[in-house]
Amino acid sequence: MNNHYIADPVDSALGLLDIIVILLVDDDPLTGIVLLLLLKTITDNRLIRILFILLLIALSST
Repeated sequence: MNNHYIADPVDSALGLLDIIVILLVDDDPLTGIVLLLLLKTITDNRLIRILFILLLIALSST
C-alpha cells in the first residue's frame, strides 16, 4: 500500500494567496482572515476560490 501524499501546486498557491490577502487588507488583518475563512467554507471548488481571492487582491489594491 503506497499512500504517498503528492503535493499539488494549486494547494501551495492557495496558501500563498491567503497570506497575501491577509497582508493586503488595509484596515484590519482580522478582516482578511474572516474573509478567507468564509471563502473556505462557502466554496469547495479550488478554482472559484482562487478567483475570489484574486478579486479581493484587485479590490484591495485600488
